[in-house]
Order: sequence, then structure tokens, then C-alpha cells
Amino acid sequence: MTIPTELEKLQKYYEINLAHARWSFWASLGSIIVGLVTLLFGVFMLYVKESLQPGVIATVAGVISEFLSATFLYLYNKNLKQLNFFYEKLIKFQDTYWAMGLANSLPEDKKAAMLEIIISNLVMRNEPKTEMSPELVRAYGEVMKMKRDQT
Repeated sequence: MTIPTELEKLQKYYEINLAHARWSFWASLGSIIVGLVTLLFGVFMLYVKESLQPGVIATVAGVISEFLSATFLYLYNKNLKQLNFFYEKLIKFQDTYWAMGLANSLPEDKKAAMLEIIISNLVMRNEPKTEMSPELVRAYGEVMKMKRDQT
């Protein structure tokens, strides 16, 4: 399995999720419209008709349809979160691939140092997203400088 193949798979997966998100949004919107029309029709029937049963049934159907619409919107929201998660993964994967390609095109005397920096950044970007204290940044910089001076 080559890196471009993996990038293509991630891109395809992202496109599939995007299509599902669009479908989910339009299904939610359609359900909202149908539920609202049914609900309003049921309320209208309650006021106009002499018999209450058809109006009550239509109103209850409208309320149930609106509940389903809310469920669709909830699923749409979950789908968007998943889509954003995989989009971030795609971007990180592409950045890593391009950084490695650029590092490999450097002259041999600069390649090792650049690969160390890339590896360091890869390790740090998977850490929990917390701010680094100035002391930690300074210590990290000193360690990296010592490593460069040793080579």
C-alpha cells in the first residue's frame, strides 16, 4: 500500500461522508416541512371540522414527524462532527506526506536535522491540545539545540 493510495482512500471516505451529511440535512429539512404542514393542517382541522378525531390524528402525526425531524438533525450534527474529524486526519496525513517528500529532497547534510524536526512535530501534534508553558518551550528548545550540536 503506497502513501498516495492511502490519501486517495481518505479522500474518498471524506467525499462519502460529505454526501451523507448533505443527504441527512435535506432529509431533516424535508421532514421538518412535512411535519410542520401536517401539524398546522391538524390544528386547522380541529378548528374547522365538527369531528375532532381527524384533527387530533393529524396533529399527533405532525408532532411525531417533528420529533423525527429533531432526530434527523441530531444525526446530521453527529455526522458533521465525524466529517470534521476525518477531514482533520486527511489534512494531517497530507501535511506529513508532503513534509517527508520535501525533507527527502533536501541536501544530505540538512536532511537529518529536518527529519528530526518533522518527527518532533509529529509527536507533539498528537498530544492533548494544551498550551505549553514558557518553561517547557524553553526546555524543549534547549534539548533540540543540544541534539543538533551533538551531530
